[in-house]
Amino acid sequence: MSHSTREDRRSFLRGLSTMLAGGAAYALLPQLELAGRAVAAEAPGDYRAMVCIFLFGGSDSYNMLIPHASGEYDIYNASRGGVYDATSNPFGLGIARDALLQVTDPFGKTWGLHPSCGGMKSLFDAGELAFLANIGTLATPVTKDEVNKKTKQLPSYLYSHNDQQKQWMGGSSFQSMSTGWGGRAADRLKGLNTGTPALPPGISLAGNNLYQLGASTLPYAVASSGPTATRRFSATGNAADKIRDQALQALIQRDYTPALTDQYGVVSDSAIQLNLRLQTALLPANGGDIATVFPSNNGLASQLRMIARLIKAGRSSAIGHRRQVFFASMGGFDTHQNQMAPNGHGALLGQLGDALAAFRTALAEINSLNDVVTFSMSDFGRTLNSNGNGTDHAWGGVQLVMGGSAANGGPLQGGRVWGDYPLLELNGPQSLGRGRMIPTMSVGQLGATVSSWFGVGNSELQTIFPGLNNFATARLPFLG
Repeated sequence: MSHSTREDRRSFLRGLSTMLAGGAAYALLPQLELAGRAVAAEAPGDYRAMVCIFLFGGSDSYNMLIPHASGEYDIYNASRGGVYDATSNPFGLGIARDALLQVTDPFGKTWGLHPSCGGMKSLFDAGELAFLANIGTLATPVTKDEVNKKTKQLPSYLYSHNDQQKQWMGGSSFQSMSTGWGGRAADRLKGLNTGTPALPPGISLAGNNLYQLGASTLPYAVASSGPTATRRFSATGNAADKIRDQALQALIQRDYTPALTDQYGVVSDSAIQLNLRLQTALLPANGGDIATVFPSNNGLASQLRMIARLIKAGRSSAIGHRRQVFFASMGGFDTHQNQMAPNGHGALLGQLGDALAAFRTALAEINSLNDVVTFSMSDFGRTLNSNGNGTDHAWGGVQLVMGGSAANGGPLQGGRVWGDYPLLELNGPQSLGRGRMIPTMSVGQLGATVSSWFGVGNSELQTIFPGLNNFATARLPFLG
């Protein structure tokens, strides 16, 4: 078989395998490709990246952003069972008002951050961090009376980790999604990435995830140390390494039948070559490293450091990407036990804030601060009152968004709390029993706002986020 014939066949198999791997969803692949090219042609031509940080387990975010005004704080403290003290009040979940890190929004309202959130405070004060209040999975806006009477559609399996994670990553509680909203946005804009089209727009530092899975794009996973290299396979190594490399190449290059078996060779060859190209781009000698020092013993910080390097490489001529979607994560937020322990929820918030502050410095170093929007997602909020040693699964909570300040040419209207921050009552108008807050902002609205900034056209938002038209405002004003 000639080289050209083999390459033509492999090109065909690449397309065939993409359709077969996705099942029925890929039946529309040609239409999706054409739509993606059209959308990409209309999108802003500069570089933009979305960075999702998923806090697995369900973060107690009403202990991250806390009301500071005395009346609202007193309601919070009562619902939390008073200020925690290991000796005198071990079941309390409250943070002392005088221990809070105070911040002030543009309207003069004061807020308190958990004492471990110094990194977040510096970003908020600079207008480079905003909070989204009382956000959660929602099929449609709903009141407490409608929840109790079941007169409106509610998200399915509200307090289930797996189901709620899927709804956050899928971008809809209106219907079940087999792809994620980051992946669907990447489907439409991948045509801008002409430098290295084999490298997907979505790169994960936290393994496989639904958020980056699209109809025609798949996430590319790397470790915090970078792409995984094949070991002891080298055409320039010792005799044993050369033999192993020759054997591997023989397996990859061989013609197989049936066609799907042959495709394993195509995929393996592409992955090896892509890994080598990315590894080369990340080499310090090629300008692929950064000088910013990140916190040690902080898993999220390690992921964000690599993301900063990948952004630098991605927008360079070596890779030539103009749209990238990143995914990082932290675990440990399912705090049924020992929430207030020294290594509990507060320590996790400290790691999150410190990692974000270092990431901001790195983005400034590589001249990308105004080109990257970072945001958090989590399974759900947590109960305001204690289960005796921690908290249980709830619904609405607070998420954060980080980016360059609008005052300095960036996209973020930062230094603000967006949305309707509720009175933190155990059984008030906005809460169900035990302080399970009913959200007033949806995951779809967050996703539509970020995706619109990313370059997705208005006409595509309803497709990416089913049920978005149930909300009066599809896009929120926290991003320019």
